[in-house]
Amino acid sequence: MNTAQAGRILIVDDDPIVIRVLASALGNYATLMFATSGSEALEMIKRHDFDVILLDATLPDQSGYDICKKISSQLENDGVQVIFVTGRTEIDAETRALSYGAVDFIRKPVSVPVVQARVRTHLTLKQRTDQLKLLSRIDGLTGVANRGEFEAVLKREWATARRQQTTLSLVFFDIDHFKKLNDSLGHQIGDDRLRAVAQLLASAISRGNDLVARYGGEEFVMLLPGAPLSWAQSMAETLVGKIYSENLPHPKSPFERITLSAGVACVMPDDDQYDSLIEKADQALYKAKTKGRNTVVSYTP
Repeated sequence: MNTAQAGRILIVDDDPIVIRVLASALGNYATLMFATSGSEALEMIKRHDFDVILLDATLPDQSGYDICKKISSQLENDGVQVIFVTGRTEIDAETRALSYGAVDFIRKPVSVPVVQARVRTHLTLKQRTDQLKLLSRIDGLTGVANRGEFEAVLKREWATARRQQTTLSLVFFDIDHFKKLNDSLGHQIGDDRLRAVAQLLASAISRGNDLVARYGGEEFVMLLPGAPLSWAQSMAETLVGKIYSENLPHPKSPFERITLSAGVACVMPDDDQYDSLIEKADQALYKAKTKGRNTVVSYTP
């Protein structure tokens, strides 16, 4: 028995014979879905993520070329691979398809080995692209999101909170006396401590839109959309306490262990100045340091 292969494929065609042939050729992929019109295809793309879309050039409600343009616009940089499958034989048909965002062109009547080979190739390309995109958003040392990803998510969540008139909380964490740790125990131990802190912070979030990221050096951020100040502060205090109780040695710290300082800020956005939330949390973090570290301070004007 064949094991299902990874891959999410959408077949868009109004010919039931073609659908059966393509379904038979690609039946061993984990997710295989069908649409018989352009409008149905666009609705399915809104609800599901696909790696490859096999698209007929002629559909009952609209041109496959128009659908391809809409897919490219709707999915922006998601990297979905659109392959035209069509009986059209004119030379410019293929050129037109490629100019609208398609990556390949298969002529009808279809050859099963050709379909299988082309789909396999483009699935591999899509998966490699996805992996590269993932790596570009992840901090290589700690495995949590990097600063660029945090700023992109903050901008998006700020716009959502402004539109829905909900709160947005941010916590800045800083590992206390981190330079002294590197100087005394070496950078390898320092890297181990960074990973340990990142894992602890990441394990504390459970909602899908919460985010932990390495902001830079020994600083981490935790973005909590919809969370009130009291919740964000309570979470920060819990995490500062957990790090303390881990008792990770730090011989040059007055606490003789790894500790965190944290600054918390919460706003209900009414403009597009999302970086103001970063400034408020950073100011609160500075106050936490001046109070002696290993503590949490919330921003107050």
